[in-house]
Amino acid sequence: MKYCLNCGREVSDEDYVNGYCIDCFRKLGNPFAKQPSIEVKVCSKCGSIFYKGEWLQENLESIIRRHLMETQGKFLIGPAELVGAEPVGGIQEVSRGLYVQKWVFNLVLNGKHFMQFENNVNITVTRTVCPRCMARASKRIAAVVQVRGLRASVIRKDVEKMIEANAGFNEYILDIEDAQNGFDIRFIDQLPARKLAHEIARLYGGHVKETFKSTRYDSRRGVWLGILTLSVRLVDLAEGSIVRYNGELWVVKRVDEKGLHLENLVSMKSITIPLAEYWSERVSVVENYYVKGVYEVVAVDKAMAYLVNSESGELREVMLSNIPFQIKQGDYIKILVIDDKEYVVKHTG
Repeated sequence: MKYCLNCGREVSDEDYVNGYCIDCFRKLGNPFAKQPSIEVKVCSKCGSIFYKGEWLQENLESIIRRHLMETQGKFLIGPAELVGAEPVGGIQEVSRGLYVQKWVFNLVLNGKHFMQFENNVNITVTRTVCPRCMARASKRIAAVVQVRGLRASVIRKDVEKMIEANAGFNEYILDIEDAQNGFDIRFIDQLPARKLAHEIARLYGGHVKETFKSTRYDSRRGVWLGILTLSVRLVDLAEGSIVRYNGELWVVKRVDEKGLHLENLVSMKSITIPLAEYWSERVSVVENYYVKGVYEVVAVDKAMAYLVNSESGELREVMLSNIPFQIKQGDYIKILVIDDKEYVVKHTG
């Protein structure tokens, strides 16, 4: 057993903190072995903060809180454990580059007793300009994401919305420019450029090819510096495209990260195949076909469908066995001619 230096009563080990019983320690004790402090660099342009080797787009208080939790062993006495901390009031400037802010420290003593203690945190701030702002000011390009394909103009707005909603992309972009068959996104950092390129490819069905053009050698770091080009080639298929796959004709229903969604032109069977099938050239686009006409179904009997062309007035009779789906009076169908053979498909326009 031990005795409290203030009140003299006998206390157990778990109630004994730095010479005091827990009650006297709450009144007289100091759980701090040294003054809590933090040193940070703050970008004078964008306000980002350099902490633990990286520039962060976070507010200073959240970084201070993280620092206190991670370094508590350096400023607390042994029996004290920090379980939370919150600022009280704003940050006050003491002198040039030196600030102070009062915080409430939530502590557990000897793993059992909870207490709150107020103390100041000293904050040393060095003003500088972060590499991102320096690159943006100098218009130095580190990477270019080139999006190309028939659907590039269609997905551009969605890509721009994704960029605006994600600071991890938006903060590193210089500009977005029109290009032949697509658009270019210029970055000041290669890592977010690579992440965006692969995200576009995943979401919209594409293939990424990387090339690097060196511009100079950094002898201090021992690496070549230059421009990374990430070419995102989109699948050049749109909804309604006709393709050949495994010797059969299919209609493309949609393209997404799951693959190509196809519907058989004859059997109406639906399948989804990986995008790798397209990039390995196992899927080919049927280009030499034409639409013979769009027809309205005016009557149906047990064996035949009776059609009229809505433009020319042409009347046709088609056996129901040649129509791979259910039809009824008032429906519209389209007749395609592929390799001199007619195919009846649904008309959705």
